[in-house]
Order: sequence, then C-alpha cells, then structure tokens
Amino acid sequence: MARRLTYSNLVAALKVLLPLTALGILSTLFLISKKVDLESAIPFADVELEKRLRDRQITAPYISGQTRDGHDITLTSATAHPDIDDPSRIIAEQVGALISTTDGTEITVRAKAGEMSSTFNEVELDGNVEIVTSAGYTITTDTMLFGLEDARAETAGHVVAESAIGTLEAGRMALRPSGENNEIYLFFTKGVRLVYTPQN
Repeated sequence: MARRLTYSNLVAALKVLLPLTALGILSTLFLISKKVDLESAIPFADVELEKRLRDRQITAPYISGQTRDGHDITLTSATAHPDIDDPSRIIAEQVGALISTTDGTEITVRAKAGEMSSTFNEVELDGNVEIVTSAGYTITTDTMLFGLEDARAETAGHVVAESAIGTLEAGRMALRPSGENNEIYLFFTKGVRLVYTPQN
C-alpha cells in the first residue's frame, strides 16, 4: 500500500529540496558568468596615471584657517602640484579664496592659477584675477599677492572695479585690515579715476 503524503512530510521534503535547488542555481550562475577584463575596468588611461605619479598632483585641495583678528580664510583649487624647478613652491590651478570677516563681510577671490610657498603664508594669483565683495564691488586685475595669515592682498598693477555708483580704475589696489577693530578695507592708489553712473 502506498504511503499518503501528509503535510508534515511535504514540509520536510521542501526543506531539503529548496536549498539544493538554490545551490544549483548559484553554481550555474558562476559557471556561465561573463569573464571580467580587469585591465579595461581601470578608469584611468596609462598616460594620465604616469602624469599623476610624475607630478605628484593633488585634486581639489582645501585650506581653511583664521587670522589673529578672527577673520576666516578658505583657499581651494582644482589641482595642485609641486613646482618641478623649485619643489618648495606649489603650483595650483583654478584657485578660489573666501574671506569672511568678523563684521559679516564676505570677499571672494578667483584666479586661473596660483603659486605658494610650502609654508602657506601667501599665494601669488595670476590670470584673470577677480575679487567680488558683498558690498557690491567686482574688481578685476592680472596678478595679485594674497596673504593668508592676516587677510592682506595687493595687486601688481592696474585694476578695474565695477560697483553700483560706476566704474573705478586705479594703478594699484590693496586689501588690508585697518582701524581699531581691524576691519578689512579696500585701498585704491596711483591714478584713481571714477566714472560716476547716476542711478534712476
């Protein structure tokens, strides 16, 4: 006489059959899986890897600090690497700086390139230097020396400043703390010329 298949027998059989089926499916996946080419999976080209190793390049470096007077300074760049001719100097590309003063004023600086010493005391900005202040000034020049210890900056030559009152041109410009509270001021010197634009 054939044995009847009870509920408990069915459960016991499935406990053995289902794990065996799962193991069989997994082994089949590994057997027929596509071979992975590890060399083609590397996201960097050989030339780029060689350049990074040779130049010792850093991507997106970030420096942040505070001056003795409490002004916050942040310096960033797209890339940075040591100078081949002078390893004590660092060359950066697409440099940006932000000065947040104690009175709430913000000054943003951007430049195509910059060079700084290994002590990080100052950075020499070069190439389409742009200074934007929260007071409404947009200043452009060719090169500028930017101090990181006490929020000082000085241009090497001619500057053009656009503001709500008009266009100002000068032979040089300096940014430095002044007064009893060491607030940050802009100083324009050497042939200052203002073209006033009346407001409606």
